[in-house]
Amino acid sequence: MEPTTPLGQQAGHAGCPARAEHHEHVPGPRLSRGVERAVGYRLSGFPAGVHVGMPSGSVPLVVPLDDALTVADGGGAPRTYGSVIAGLSAAPARIHHDGSQHGVQIALRPGAIRTLFGMPAAELAARSYELVDVAGEDADHLRERLHEAEAWSARFALVETWLEGLLDRTSRPRPPEPEVAEAWRLITTSGGAVSIRDVASQVGWSMRRLQSRFRLEFGLSPKTAAIVARFERSVPLVASGRTSLTDVAVRCGWSDQAHMDRDWRALAGTAPSRWRTEDVLAAT
Repeated sequence: MEPTTPLGQQAGHAGCPARAEHHEHVPGPRLSRGVERAVGYRLSGFPAGVHVGMPSGSVPLVVPLDDALTVADGGGAPRTYGSVIAGLSAAPARIHHDGSQHGVQIALRPGAIRTLFGMPAAELAARSYELVDVAGEDADHLRERLHEAEAWSARFALVETWLEGLLDRTSRPRPPEPEVAEAWRLITTSGGAVSIRDVASQVGWSMRRLQSRFRLEFGLSPKTAAIVARFERSVPLVASGRTSLTDVAVRCGWSDQAHMDRDWRALAGTAPSRWRTEDVLAAT
């Protein structure tokens, strides 16, 4: 049986019921250190609009199974991608859709970008790329094979085989400096709560060296990574609507809701209350 988490039905466009389903996949042991999660999704019957692609602590790789993706990075113009990989960012990506979305999304840990593509995550930072330009021509073949597969289990197997092929193909890259990797771990596992000065002290570096080496590896400063980690923790709480925004702010480490709203406007382009009501795919 395929792992599926149906998200139910909502009132859809022009009276058609909106349907959303997600299929979670746990990667095999060879990929578990580099792949945070893999999700298959199919959304249909929603009003056309713009979905906010939220900043996060992972590098998203998306292979659509129907139409290509139309994405606008930050304040840039929309661009269409056959398959897309987007670097770490502190600004939202805006995904234009016709009410339907169907594909596979893989959340890659930033440290795995070296082992998969032979470059630090910083080289992808703050924008989206056509996957074939980063991974080579076989990325196009992956999309074709995924489209032909009928079962989600088969699609996930294809994705794993493709990623393992990248591991085999990429010459052994120099790993991230252990201090940088530890700094990332401390910031993300704390949900952005740890002070950056404490991080520098724990890894044995000065603040200046930490900031410089961290940005060279990830494309974000340690402070920005902490803000993104706090924000990422808040997104599912806001989307669920079951927790007041004041409580979300407290639980996720902001001083108050006004502080949370300021960070949300910077990272999502809108306040959490507006995002929850205006982005029709927010709760999927």
